[in-house]
Amino acid sequence: MKFILILALFFALNLHAENGKLDTKFFGTLGGVYNDNSDYTFTKGPHSGYGSSKDVNAYIDSILGLQATYEFNDNLSFIGQGIIKKDDFGDINPSIDWGYLKYDSNENFIFKIGRIKLPYYKNSNNNNIGYSKLMIREPIEVYGQMPFDTYNGVEFIYSNIIDKYFYTLQGSYGQEKFDIPIQTLNEKFKNEIKDLKAINFTFGNDVIEARASYLHGKISTENQFIDDNIFSSLSQNLRNKYEMKDKNAEYFGLGLFIDYNNFIFSSEYGKRKVDSFYLGTSGYYTTFGYRFGSIIPYFTYAKVKMDKNTSLNTVTADNFMLNELLKIQNVSQDTKTVGFKYHINQNMDLKFEYQRIRPKGVNGGFNLNPTGDYENSNSNIYSFVIDFVF
Repeated sequence: MKFILILALFFALNLHAENGKLDTKFFGTLGGVYNDNSDYTFTKGPHSGYGSSKDVNAYIDSILGLQATYEFNDNLSFIGQGIIKKDDFGDINPSIDWGYLKYDSNENFIFKIGRIKLPYYKNSNNNNIGYSKLMIREPIEVYGQMPFDTYNGVEFIYSNIIDKYFYTLQGSYGQEKFDIPIQTLNEKFKNEIKDLKAINFTFGNDVIEARASYLHGKISTENQFIDDNIFSSLSQNLRNKYEMKDKNAEYFGLGLFIDYNNFIFSSEYGKRKVDSFYLGTSGYYTTFGYRFGSIIPYFTYAKVKMDKNTSLNTVTADNFMLNELLKIQNVSQDTKTVGFKYHINQNMDLKFEYQRIRPKGVNGGFNLNPTGDYENSNSNIYSFVIDFVF
């Protein structure tokens, strides 16, 4: 219903405004995923409760969306994106992914206020639009480290040119509330991050681009089961160390991208640090691709590891449950991906990927959840999609 109301509002503005201009783009991805290992369920991410285990799942990558831009004048506009997909809780609900008021000086300055995408990654803004990306899904070893990617607040962007090179400086400030299902515990965490500050710097030209980003905020998590059954019985020292109450949360990212003649190279590194049971991770990926007319084959290697031990040094009856909570945080894995993107026309593409994932954690990896007793085995993932933009 919210999605329909937003659509109606956009079209009403376009019909009644004399000087305004509305531009809409309808986009989507339709496809399927097959995981050949019944010991695991392959999911979209570490918090998803559905996926593929010896069957074809059509919901993992499928999404429909609408992006609309309404220009009030040459400087002021409103930009919003609504999507329909299956969420981590298993529900198919329309949602407003982001929407903000934008002031563009048409020189060097841009100011935004509203619900905005965080500038973690190269494809943060267009991660839902499959047609705009090379791969079916960005490597989760980097793109899955942070459990949220939008915030409510403001953003300031300054851009300029030095000789043949451009640079862009982004600054963000705001806050966000978000819920996360923990499938292994059949629980839901209610999270809030305050005093969120982020900065991103991009530098490059038509061939090469480099970027660096940093985020800091104060995060808190609320869950009655965890509070009553784990933290209530701990010593004050353990509670102070692992309880997620107004704790520092940080993310640091780097990226390098080359597009020269027909050669494509991209690599990103990300590091998450949270002073709580939600332990820190480090991950990276590297992609090589080459254009042969309308088809682009590519290869990607990605890896993520835990930065701290996911178990206590000494396990007692009082801290046993805390040790179990730490163990399920281990999402270490590596992934090899071979695929291709075929441009059907200016509005559609076809993609296919083969992935081999090696989980390292006791409870699988970032997107491999064990279906029964833990089996430290590899999974072969076959994915195909059709992306479109109109």
